[in-house]
Amino acid sequence: MKKFSWNKTTKIISVAIIAIVIVSGLFIYEANQPPSQGKVITVSSNVNGISLHRIVSLDPAATATLYALGSYKYLVGGNSCDSYPPNETLTNVSDYPTMSIQEIVNLSPDAVISFSDYNQSQISQLTSLGIDYIFLSSGTGSGMSLIEKQTTLLGELTGNSENASLINQWMNTSLQDFNNTNVSTNYSMFYALSPGSHGTWTAGNSTFMNQIFTYAHLKNIAANQTGFYEISNEVIVSSNPQYLILDQYFNDSLLSSAPYVNTTAYKNNHYFNIFDDNLFQQPNFRSIFAIEWLMEKIYNVTVTLPTFPLTLQYNPEPAPVR
Repeated sequence: MKKFSWNKTTKIISVAIIAIVIVSGLFIYEANQPPSQGKVITVSSNVNGISLHRIVSLDPAATATLYALGSYKYLVGGNSCDSYPPNETLTNVSDYPTMSIQEIVNLSPDAVISFSDYNQSQISQLTSLGIDYIFLSSGTGSGMSLIEKQTTLLGELTGNSENASLINQWMNTSLQDFNNTNVSTNYSMFYALSPGSHGTWTAGNSTFMNQIFTYAHLKNIAANQTGFYEISNEVIVSSNPQYLILDQYFNDSLLSSAPYVNTTAYKNNHYFNIFDDNLFQQPNFRSIFAIEWLMEKIYNVTVTLPTFPLTLQYNPEPAPVR
């Protein structure tokens, strides 16, 4: 009978077996541990030490911003409303009013970005799974300064703070150029977002859309109320706007009836549909091009914007802007 020989090969195999047992034990231990609690992050949060590498964006404005920042490679999921960059191939995740937690979990993200305030139970589900929830508000209280804060936040979270600063500088210079542009008079206008049950949905004061109109030297007749709201037909008639700006999908045939038919804008044929509602309704750095377009459309004034500071495969300025 041969004696067992503890040779070199036997030692290697034995060590390998021991290593497998140890690693397997660690894996079982880790699998039994609950995930660390995710965080709710806003533009006012301290994000020092947080670095994201797998992101699901339920916010088309954030998707565009991440692309411009050079952080698009970190996106593992998007949404059906994404419009920039074009030709994206991200997996679309069901979103507002109810996000699909299962679809999100399947993509194993570090964080989910949203502009809509989902119910607390869904947010708690995400954070309990160790997924951060990043809330970028675009409702009441939003404006150009909030857009810049959102850009800064996304830059910090993805390691592209320098690019975020460059984009914000470009925005500030462009806004100053709009302010410095002289027009003969500031026309009054009304923005028709969609028909309502008792009037028309529009954008009032303290919204990023109202700031777009203000920078374009326009007086929004709906600015006496705050947020997005339904304005009455009586107020539209009494305010008698000089221009009617219609959402891209607003039915023009509605203009031939009250309250629009009685306005100076309708009588002078001063009404038009915006050519790209994504540009007007998704608050990000591209809102600058919405202002540029309005200035040329209404006042026939061309504002020469500074060159966008980052080289991108897809031009951030949509065509046709003019």
